[in-house]
Amino acid sequence: MKRKNLLASGLALTLAAGLGFGFQHVSADDDKVPTDTKVNLDQAIDNASKEQAGTVTSVELDTARNGQAYYEVDINDDKAEYDLRVNADDGSVESRKDDDDDDNQVTQPKVDIKAAAKTALAQEKGAVLTDISLDEDDGRLEYDVELRTDKDEIEVTVDAESGDVTYTEKESIHYDDDDGDDD
Repeated sequence: MKRKNLLASGLALTLAAGLGFGFQHVSADDDKVPTDTKVNLDQAIDNASKEQAGTVTSVELDTARNGQAYYEVDINDDKAEYDLRVNADDGSVESRKDDDDDDNQVTQPKVDIKAAAKTALAQEKGAVLTDISLDEDDGRLEYDVELRTDKDEIEVTVDAESGDVTYTEKESIHYDDDDGDDD
């Protein structure tokens, strides 16, 4: 019986490892999002903006397969959307890709992405911003912001015209309690 369990466990582990090779990066929704980056959100936005003019519409803190933290910064210049990767350790802009998108017309928000990020971070002391994006909901521009603490994931919506927080939701992070025991 134990031999069958070992074989099944080995097969499952091999399958999971094989599937994992297909992914380019660890999602910001995973618990491996870095919290101790040398480059902050403002610096990442500034560095990306020096490389590409336009409106910053999204910033996501993420981790590559090699463990390197980076910010993915999306900038729209009304002709195209550009995806820039900013190294979270030294601030260098590592890549720039033109994202061919038919819907490139972006209305200019009154509140910029940096101000919206600061407003959202003020809602939860000690939180790390993992994702912020400019969206339109029912004809209104807003920033959807994702924050994370050791214990919680927080979603905050900031009105892009007034700068006011219009929505906050906090959800506790649940980790599997696997102590290695075979109960």
